[in-house]
Amino acid sequence: MNHKISVRPGAGAAAQIVQYNRLRYSNILIEQPVIIVVERGTKILRQGDFECVIAPGEAVALQQGQVFDVVNAAENDAAYLARWVAFDPQIIAAFHPTKDIGTPIDKAHLLTGLQPAFLDAFSAAARAVAEPECIPLPVARHRVGELLIWLNVSGGFFRPVNTTSFAERARQNLMGDPGTPWTGSALGKRLGVSEATLRRKLSAEGWSFQQLLTDVRMSAAMQMLQSSDVPVLHIAQQVGYESQSRFAARFRQRFGFPPSAIRGHRR
Repeated sequence: MNHKISVRPGAGAAAQIVQYNRLRYSNILIEQPVIIVVERGTKILRQGDFECVIAPGEAVALQQGQVFDVVNAAENDAAYLARWVAFDPQIIAAFHPTKDIGTPIDKAHLLTGLQPAFLDAFSAAARAVAEPECIPLPVARHRVGELLIWLNVSGGFFRPVNTTSFAERARQNLMGDPGTPWTGSALGKRLGVSEATLRRKLSAEGWSFQQLLTDVRMSAAMQMLQSSDVPVLHIAQQVGYESQSRFAARFRQRFGFPPSAIRGHRR
């Protein structure tokens, strides 16, 4: 898989994570149901008293809407390496799990002792998302759906999630194009409310407009830093910052380390 984030509407998204240091990311929202396979290093997920450790050669399925503190730990001089496939909501809605062999995933479902056939299905799903010019959409949807079957027979399945929170609806609109010079008025118009109503509804859920916009932009930047070779300056521009130094300051404020920490010596 090329080192980039691939998104295919109607099927899902896929990417590879490469990270050169042990880093802790706080309050990471799982935006889509996702399966992550750790190939090198260790991933740790924490939520209150809950902790899940994913070792090399293991995988984890994460339910949409959950918020974790995440540690990706590189080993010695070798980079942390993982791959992920996220599922389009249409795929989740159309899937009918066999409930007598699996239970709905609440937070995270650890997958150990991965069979080669599971890893083959995972790779096929990732390729189907990443290669639209070679693989027709119906075939891609079938391959991504096959990965859900493997998850089901491994003991879990994703529940469809209805986005009812106003802040979640706002976040989804911002995520569609984080580089847009968003204003409260423009977002309110997108959501069918006045700017005053937008700010009041966000405040009731613990957000300001600027806090939510910054969080969306920093989360998008984090993913691009982990899963692409796009230069930091270009990532800054893609999430709405013309100044790389201002972007780096915002990123450090959000995560506690600079953008360069993810890529080690690379930029």
